[in-house]
Formats: sequence, C-alpha cells, structure tokens
Amino acid sequence: MKPFFITTCFVLALLSHSLEAATYYISMSGDDNNPGIKKDLPWASITKVNTTEFSPGDSILFEANSSFSGSLDFKSNVKGTAANPIYIGSYGTGKATINSGSKEGLYVYNSAGFKIHNIKFAGSGRTSNTSNGVEFYMDLPNNARLEYIAIDNVEISGYHDTGLLIGSWKGTSGYDSISVTNSMIHDNGIGGIATYAEALHGHTKLYVGNNKIFNNTGLKGQKAHTGNGIMIGGVDGVLIEYCEVYNNGELSDARDTGPAGIWAYRCNNVLIQYNEAYHNKTGGTKDGGGFDIDGGVTNAVMQYNYSHDNDGAGFLVSQHNGAAPLKNVVIRYNISENDGRKNSYAGILFWSSGSGGGIQNVEVYNNTVYLTPSKGGPSAIRLFGKLYRNVHIWNNIFQTTPGTVLTVTNTADDAEIVFQGNSYWNAGEDLKIDWKKKSFTSLEEWQKATGQEKLDGTPAGFFSDPQLKDPGKGVTISDPAKFHTLSGYELQETSPLIDNGLDLAALFGTNIGLTDFFGNELKDEGKFTVGAFQSKKVVPLPVTLSLFSVSRQGNDAVLYWETASEQNNKGFAVEVSVDGERFRTLAFVSSKSSNTQQAQQYTYRDTESGKAGTYYYRLQQVDFDGTTTYSAVQSVTFEQEQIASTVYPNPFSDSFILELKADEAEVLQLHISDAVGRQVLRREVELLKGRNKVRFDFGSQQPAGLYIISVRHGQESLQLKVLKQ
Repeated sequence: MKPFFITTCFVLALLSHSLEAATYYISMSGDDNNPGIKKDLPWASITKVNTTEFSPGDSILFEANSSFSGSLDFKSNVKGTAANPIYIGSYGTGKATINSGSKEGLYVYNSAGFKIHNIKFAGSGRTSNTSNGVEFYMDLPNNARLEYIAIDNVEISGYHDTGLLIGSWKGTSGYDSISVTNSMIHDNGIGGIATYAEALHGHTKLYVGNNKIFNNTGLKGQKAHTGNGIMIGGVDGVLIEYCEVYNNGELSDARDTGPAGIWAYRCNNVLIQYNEAYHNKTGGTKDGGGFDIDGGVTNAVMQYNYSHDNDGAGFLVSQHNGAAPLKNVVIRYNISENDGRKNSYAGILFWSSGSGGGIQNVEVYNNTVYLTPSKGGPSAIRLFGKLYRNVHIWNNIFQTTPGTVLTVTNTADDAEIVFQGNSYWNAGEDLKIDWKKKSFTSLEEWQKATGQEKLDGTPAGFFSDPQLKDPGKGVTISDPAKFHTLSGYELQETSPLIDNGLDLAALFGTNIGLTDFFGNELKDEGKFTVGAFQSKKVVPLPVTLSLFSVSRQGNDAVLYWETASEQNNKGFAVEVSVDGERFRTLAFVSSKSSNTQQAQQYTYRDTESGKAGTYYYRLQQVDFDGTTTYSAVQSVTFEQEQIASTVYPNPFSDSFILELKADEAEVLQLHISDAVGRQVLRREVELLKGRNKVRFDFGSQQPAGLYIISVRHGQESLQLKVLKQ
C-alpha cells in the first residue's frame, strides 16, 4: 500500500475582501440610526447587524477591546463568495468580543462565503450556556453545495456545546473549502471543533492549522462521547496540522465511548501531521487519547505527530459497529510517550468490531513508543476485536520500563497481523507479550511460537537497548513547528538500530515519505533505521571541520569555517532553512585543496533579500565519490522591517507564505501579476500590530511561472518575485 498526499486549495489565512465592497462599523458609542459605513458614524448593536442584508465582499467590523451583547444570525439571504466573502472582524488594535450569554455567538443557516477573523466569541460558561459557539448548518435540498468558510485568528470559549460546529443534513448537500486557522477554542462543554454530514463525504476540502484547542471538558451523564478536541466527520480531503490539543475530555463518562484529542471518522483522503496532543482525558472507561483514525475512514496518513501523557491511546485505529469500510491507513514517524494512562490502553491501539470488512490495509512503521508503568496497565501496542486484513507493523521502537506495562497485547480474532523489524526493550528485563491467550517473556519464544518477527524465515526483530538519548521527560513542545528540538528521542551514535531497519521500499514497495519525525531527509538513503529518528552511523570525516560560525552583517549572513585537514574533498554545499527542519541549497563552495593536512579557511555571504526572523545554516561536505556529511546547524536572527517581507518557500508548488511586520493595525494593498503584467489577484489585507503571516494557495488555478507581488503601505511600496513550479 502506498500512502497518498492531499491536493487541495485553501485561500488567504488573513483578511481579504473586495475593494469595492462596503465596510460597516459597530461601536459601543455608536447609534443604529447612523449610516454605519464611517468610523465616526458607526452603528451600536448586533441587532442592527442582524436586520441588515449584506452583499458579497462587505465587511462587518466591531470596535476592538469592546464587548457587544447578543448573537450574530445570518440566513440564506446573506451570502458571500470565495472571491468576495462577507467579512466579520474587528477594527482598531486588539479584538472585539461578541458576548452571547446563554446563546450562540454566531449562527449561519443555509449560507456560506464568510470570513471570520480577529474576533472573540464568549458564552456565559459551559454550565450556564445552552448552545454552540460558532455554527454553520445547512439542509438545502437537491444535493446543494455551499462554498467557502474561513475562521482565522478567532477565540471561542464558554459554550455548553461545541466551540465551532459545521454540519449538513440533507442527502449529499454540504460545504466546500473550509479552513480553521490560528485560533484558540477552549473551555467549552461538548468539544472544540467538529464537522458532520448526513452523507458519507458531504463536505470537501477542509484545512485545520495552527490552532490551540484546550480545556473542552466534556459533559457528565451523556450517552455519546463529549470532550473532543478536533473531531472531523463527513469530509473528503482533510488536512490537520500544527495544532496543539490538550486537557480535553475529563468529564466525559459515557459508558461505551469516549473522546480523543484529534480524530476523523467517515472521511476520505486524510492527512494529520505536525500536531501535539497531550493530557487529554476521559471521565469513564473509554478513550481519552491523542489521535484516532476511526470508523469509515479511507486513505489516511498520520505522521510527524507527538502524543504524550494521555489517558487513552496515543494513536488509535478503531472500527466501530455499523461503520463504513476502514482501509488504507498509514501511521508513521510519530512519537508516543506515556500514553494509555488509564483503562488498559496503549501507545498504539487497534480495535475492530468487524463491521465494513474490519480493519483493512494498515501500515504502522518507524514510530517510537516509550511507556512507563501506570495503574491503568498499559501496553506499548495492543490489538483486539475481530477481522483484520493486511495489517503490518514494521520498524517501530517499543520501549517500556519494568512494572505494570505490557509490551505487546493481541487478542484479535480472524486477524492477519504481521510484526517485522521492530525493537522491543524493557530495561533489560523480560518482555511481557500476551498473544492469543498465551504469554511470552522473550522475543525468541514469541518468534518460535507464532512466526512473528520473521522475514523469509529469518528472525527480524530486536531485543536490545535502542539507546534513545534521553526519553520519558514529559516535554511539552507547544509549537509543533519545533518538533526537531525533541532530541531525547534521537538515537545515540552507538545504537544497534541505526542502519538496521527493514528497507520497506525495496521489500514491500512502500512509499516511505520524504523525512523522519525530526525533518531528516530520507531521499537516497541506502540503509534505514528503526524508530522515528533516521540517522546513519557516524564515520570518521574525510574533512576535519575545526570551526563553523554564522554572523549577521546588515541583511546579509556571513558564514565562516575552517578545516584542519581535508581528504578527497570536493567541497561544501551551503544550506539554509527558515524553520530548522527543511533546508535548501544556496551555493556550492569548492575545496581549496582536496587533499591536505594544512588548515584552510572559507567564507560565504548570503545576500538574499527579505530576511526576517531566525535563519538556520549548515554545511554539507561532499566527497568526490558522492559521500556526504553534515556540519552542526548554526543560526542567526534578523530583525523584521516595517514592511519588509519574506516569502517562503520560493520556488513554491501550491502555496507560499508572505510574512510582514506592522507597527500598528493597518491595511496593505497587494497585487499579484504574472510575468507579462496581467493582474491575477488583487487583495486588501488588514494587518495586526506585530508579525503577520498571509498564506496564499494558487492550487491549479494559475499556471507555473514567475509572479510579481506588489505591496503598498502608506507612501512606501515593495515588489517581490515568486516562482510557481
């Protein structure tokens, strides 16, 4: 089975609206008899907004740092478009608050084309409020489609039900192009973010990115699960990334089900990556885990996620009763630390009711699970239920510490499950493997009795110390873009797992992806390592690098390095990264003397314009035979300029991000033209004080080639070039 990747189209992550559209202002000092289209003659109330019929591209702006009582309510007569959405937000510095008391903060019925940005919705609290926070709902007949919902830089809290709920219930009718970005959704009852549809895949193209979802406690005494962080159902095309989801679900005590931090059900084409889920809980005996691929999901990848200290499973694959088929799932390059704290859950857990053909075509490889004892009696990996087909567990690390911890638990019936090339370690003590009502204390016993951990009849697993650098420290990263700093789960240079993993591509035709958990590239790797960290064994360097430094001179970065000796050295590729993970080559500096015992000095000046924030540099030393080694990474920080910008990645494939800094809340005008001067996009972008990011995704709408971004701010202007591949 080969993993897939999502191709989808998401629009601006910040405010965009038609230059010709009207802007309406609402202030506590206003008057509903005012025209509302001038800041000095604003309206005063939400009631006035609810009784006005707006047009596509109109903006509805509430005065920042003010609280407005009431609930926003829009029906099908108020509708924007993807190109000209109706914008709801704040003006001035800060956010306005919609204080909705016991009711919903915003309800949109049978309509779409809305951009909600830079505003707060506050209910009276989960015990006194009776509603959802922000809800979009449609029940239009005839398989109707509604396009474009964008939620960005929004805070939603204090609601009894779900903070943000998007749903449809009329055959295959649903929404297209939904995004939820840069938002905080917390302290609600039933959950943080949720979607649902009557049809199996009623909605299409959902993006959830860079959000914090926390303290959504769940409710006691409910038959259904509550307290979920992000729960996505009924969508074809899902991408969830760079979210932090924690401390949800503690009051959910439903008898037969429970909550999870991030999960999908009845979805197709799902990618969940670069998220951190931790301290999620259950008030009952079910779930409370980090991540979940659930009933009816097809074609899904969970990768580069960090799960820790959850009551339930770190990573769960679950096929419930009556579910549509669950198949074609990949779980790879994730880390689970001390999950399964309650109820005999596990770092990685499978459960199948057998419905829809059970669990089919699942690959779990190159994950790292670390587990210490708890009263819940956890397992590193556990499988139960019935009907598994073509399930493979490869190249994972299952490290436990002695006590009430099981290494492997399998009670599944009618199950085609294969373990190969995994590492098992219990601090040198006996393993605890429960397999089909039999117990084993050694890898050899288990192999001999079951045929597991064999490849073509030869033993394939490991019972040895993986030599993780410093695991089990309960580290919370809080910024999933910095997962590469979780160095405790890198392997020591002497680890027996380095270069001894199964070559999944060669053996099974598996598409192993581009990088490991830490961002190390997998391209052209001759040998592979067990676990989420991929690294070659350290060999003596043909070049002895005695010094490498990077300094800032104006907007340039100056790299200086010295070698004490060189042997067979072709030269050095200078590489740069803006996130410390993904590097690109700036230039190649040839060796001054390929074979020498004399010290050599080198310099390189990075003169690329538009630097802002921290830049990371490294050297790739290249031999004449093609062998390469890397230096340590050095960083340097550049101050943000007034409008100064950085565009990355450049060149880009589908999307790029334009970063800007504003000294105060202000408006920039952006024009994007192609190489012959034809304007392809015109936007007005409202910036907040401080650092701003504007995300563009051209998708398939524009051809490859050179594009010019023109940015105007006051009396200043700036042009930047981007190349679409």
